[in-house]
Amino acid sequence: MKLFIVLLCLVPVYSAISHAQGYMNISSFIKYFITVTFLFVSFSLFLKNRNSNYFKDIDKFLHYLFIVYTIILIFTSIRFETFYIQEFFVGDLFALPYLLPIFLLNIQLDPLSLNVYFNIGRRLLIIGLVMLIWVLVNLNQESWQIHILLIDVFLFSFPILFLVKSFLFNWKIQYLLYLIFFLFLFVTAFYGRRGVFADLVLIFVFTQLIDLTSKRLSKIFIVARYTLMILIIAPLILFYYSDVGKLYIFERQFSQKGWEDSRGLVVDEFFSDFKSSEDWIFGRGLNGLVKRSVGAATDIGKGNVIENGYLQIVLKGGNVYFFFVLYFFTKGFYLSWFKTKNDFTKGFGALFIIYFIGMIGLNQPIIGHRYFLIWLAVPICFSPFYRSLNNEQVKNMFVSR
Repeated sequence: MKLFIVLLCLVPVYSAISHAQGYMNISSFIKYFITVTFLFVSFSLFLKNRNSNYFKDIDKFLHYLFIVYTIILIFTSIRFETFYIQEFFVGDLFALPYLLPIFLLNIQLDPLSLNVYFNIGRRLLIIGLVMLIWVLVNLNQESWQIHILLIDVFLFSFPILFLVKSFLFNWKIQYLLYLIFFLFLFVTAFYGRRGVFADLVLIFVFTQLIDLTSKRLSKIFIVARYTLMILIIAPLILFYYSDVGKLYIFERQFSQKGWEDSRGLVVDEFFSDFKSSEDWIFGRGLNGLVKRSVGAATDIGKGNVIENGYLQIVLKGGNVYFFFVLYFFTKGFYLSWFKTKNDFTKGFGALFIIYFIGMIGLNQPIIGHRYFLIWLAVPICFSPFYRSLNNEQVKNMFVSR
């Protein structure tokens, strides 16, 4: 299990290398090592945990159907060419993002393994902060993608660490996480990355909701904390008010015009091309293409990707596949927020809503740490063991010492 955790934490390295290969001559060995090893380790853990008891009745039935439907998608994608093998193992949006979830659903991270994960993420926070400061010193619109990827290499676990920070970490780490949050928020605002910006805002909102609905914190403490935050942030906003509106995220806008300028055309082309009921129900398979005149992957006006999580799922697996995603994520959220005794599972459950809202912009099925982590959150939120713990028991089990 420790190897699985390490490989999970290395997935952002894969993403960074994939992008850097467009600029530098970097061997693909590390990419293949991470994805292939992660695949086989996940498969072996899936076999060991196949009798897990957190899926029962209708959940277990739908889990089996999900496995069968995914296997059909994989087998119908087979092409007898060398490039298929390469695409299978290192294609960001090809087979592994669909194959790995059926394994990850059965891998319930035990408390010891989760502690390893939290400790790795916590120890990388300082390096991540240094990377954030370096990015702030070297802000450049042309370098936005590599900067965001480099930050993610070290701050891959930031969303879940921030969501559970109030009772898993001491006050020093909590302040460090808040500092990272505000710096990261500024970087995404400067670069106009609306999807990442919105994710960070939602993470902050759900963290506050968890605290407000928790019995751990007194109302006086919560009021004092918000008062302190307002006293610190308000003067900064007033001081830099004239410059805030110049940030690229406001130039790109969150309005209808901003949507049309960035993704309106590709979405319109998708709907004009997707006309048959069979397309909408079953999709066009993992090899499926859709009309795309902007940034098309080929020279015939078609592409295999669209910058919208829902439409990307429909393109490859149809609304049948989306139904499975919707079911496990919505029920996972329901169980983690309304059938739990602790705030720990609430933190993992919040990832589902954040993911769904983010599908408007991106959040496609992709080889990425956060996408894999959200599938691991399903068995955690379904688990009667984790949901039965109270906050004190969770703190004793996971608190950083």
